[in-house]
Order: sequence, then structure tokens, then C-alpha cells
Amino acid sequence: MVRYIKANPKVVAYLHLTEARNQLRDTNYILWQSDILEFGSLTNLPAILEQIGAIALTSHEARQEQDGEILRPLPVATDPRFVIEQQAQNEPENEPEQEGEVSEAPEGESPAEAESDAPAEESEGEGEHNDEED
Repeated sequence: MVRYIKANPKVVAYLHLTEARNQLRDTNYILWQSDILEFGSLTNLPAILEQIGAIALTSHEARQEQDGEILRPLPVATDPRFVIEQQAQNEPENEPEQEGEVSEAPEGESPAEAESDAPAEESEGEGEHNDEED
């Protein structure tokens, strides 16, 4: 099955494809499978994706990314050449930027559920949470 690859700008710049591939709203890119052959055979796709901090997408998922419907987060690359500093710091406590993008979707319940389940996100809902308790 043909897969598209969502990769960060460092990977795309390394491959010299920044002008040839589609950039997404989250500044990442959609690549073709053949674009990543420089890293090895596609039989090793899971290891390559881990190395470069990318994910494989179906054609439907790639279309969702291009349309901005869903922006899937990328894992942190194991190869230091492709680590994005912002990604390395993105722990559940430091994800308000991604949540802001997701909150544009009509599903407003997900961020509210995340606030109640994850005390680490108190920085956004701290004032609201204390007001409810009073």
C-alpha cells in the first residue's frame, strides 16, 4: 500500500525538497515514500520513520493534513540531525500551541476533557478551575 510521509522541515531540507513538496499548516511537509529511500529500503520503514521523526499516512490521512482538518503530531527523531527543539520540549505540559490548532475543530469537548483529566495543563484552565471550586 502506498503511504505518504509526514516529516519535519529539517528532514525535508536535508532531502532538498522544500520547494517540491506540500507544506502543512503546522510547518511540516508531506513526502512521497520514494523521497525517503535515501535513508534505506522501504522494508525498514518503521525504523526510518523513528530515525527521522516522521509518520506514515494513508492517502485519506494525508488529505486531512493538507486540508488542515487534523494535524497529527510527529515523534521526536532519534537521529539528532532531525530533532526539532520545539518537538523535544513538547511534553503534555508544553502542548498549548497544538491544542490551539486542534480547538479550531468543531469538537470542543476534547480539550475540556483533557483539562479535567490532566492536571499538568493547569496553566490554561487554572483560573477557571479555581473559580468553579469557590
